[in-house]
Amino acid sequence: MPETGNPINNPGQKAIKEGATMSTKKNNTGASNIHPNRVPAGTGSEVTGTPPAVVPVVPVVPTAPAADPTAEITASQLYLTEAGIKGFRDDLSKALTKLYTFLRVFPSPDKGKVPAVSAPHKEAAGLYAGLLRRYPTLTTAVDPDVIDGGIAVDAALAMVKADFDRALPMVAYAGRQAANISWTDTVKVRFAAKGQARGDKVLAAEIVAIDAGLRQGKRVLASANKAAKAQTAATKAQEQAAKAAAKATKAARVATRTAQAHADNHPTTPDVVIVPAGTTPKP
Repeated sequence: MPETGNPINNPGQKAIKEGATMSTKKNNTGASNIHPNRVPAGTGSEVTGTPPAVVPVVPVVPTAPAADPTAEITASQLYLTEAGIKGFRDDLSKALTKLYTFLRVFPSPDKGKVPAVSAPHKEAAGLYAGLLRRYPTLTTAVDPDVIDGGIAVDAALAMVKADFDRALPMVAYAGRQAANISWTDTVKVRFAAKGQARGDKVLAAEIVAIDAGLRQGKRVLASANKAAKAQTAATKAQEQAAKAAAKATKAARVATRTAQAHADNHPTTPDVVIVPAGTTPKP
């Protein structure tokens, strides 16, 4: 297998690995200096003690697996990786169920859109909570602990989101690499099969059947894209028609109001004849 199939040899994977692992340097005494702003492996995003009004976001830093960059990935390694991922997914499912249980205190997301609160507003919320504690007579309708508690929950969930945001790109990249390894070897098998199929009609028929799926996939994708474009065009045409109808209705209303205003300013009355004083109008 060529080295290009190994995800560790890929520059993009190296970049992810370098960004995901903690950096250590040896000084002259041989001691290891760990960056103070990095989170040691295994500590996670745990925050101990009473949370302040605004808890700093300290995401988990995932570490890339250590591997020999010159070694090929074997089938046993891939199957062990698959088994490990399935086991991790089971554990993750349990963890997510626990997380969802914590989130039940809040209404369901389908109950309506919730406006976002900016960072300055969150900071101000903590300051006003402290102000209310110092001046409890300001209002009895608000509990300052509720203000601080809401900001603390938001900060804790921000750490969870940061953990997922850091992990998802690595997960997606590893999946692409795994599929690339499979397809790279598949191309070799396909090339060898086509060469041998020149004298084997049964083998040639099987190759045709397999390759038909590739062509069908392209046709299905093209058909889906065409249908999506047609739907988009139809929706756009409906929107334009609705806008045109609304514009025509508005123009008709404006014309009606204009005509009414003209009629109010120029009422239709009989001709008035002005007769000088001391004279009588002619019949």
